[in-house]
Amino acid sequence: MIFDNIENASLYYPLGEKIKKGFEFILNHDLKTMPCGRHDIDEGIYANVQELDTKMAHLAKFEAHRKYIDIQYVILGSERMDFALIENFVSDVAYDEEKDVEFLRLKDESLCANSINVKAGDFAIFFPQDVHAPMLSCNDGCEKIKKVIVKIKAD
Repeated sequence: MIFDNIENASLYYPLGEKIKKGFEFILNHDLKTMPCGRHDIDEGIYANVQELDTKMAHLAKFEAHRKYIDIQYVILGSERMDFALIENFVSDVAYDEEKDVEFLRLKDESLCANSINVKAGDFAIFFPQDVHAPMLSCNDGCEKIKKVIVKIKAD
């Protein structure tokens, strides 16, 4: 898992050409006015622009992917993202190969996840071994946010 500000995106270009193309999409488009939905970038890379309400932490759904890496970039607002290594979890809802998602829960109550508050201009990269619960409220109330999730096929 990587957490940083988009101003530092070029530091992560050495992770691969697909990741570089994902960041270039974020940097070279007016995401504030981009319509919600899927936007194809290149073979094995697409962006999903979303406007959603954050939710309270007790409603967190931990997820993991097997085929895709996520670059989750907040355009407007802020959200809390919880994350942890996959070995601390067990499957809660079986892996859906078509949607490339598995929902998980912590193995036991003694384990916990880490949290980051991601504000507009910040991003998090989640690799297949990173379980994450996005779209959580940073405070006591919920807020509307706009974000883009760049999905990059893992090689």
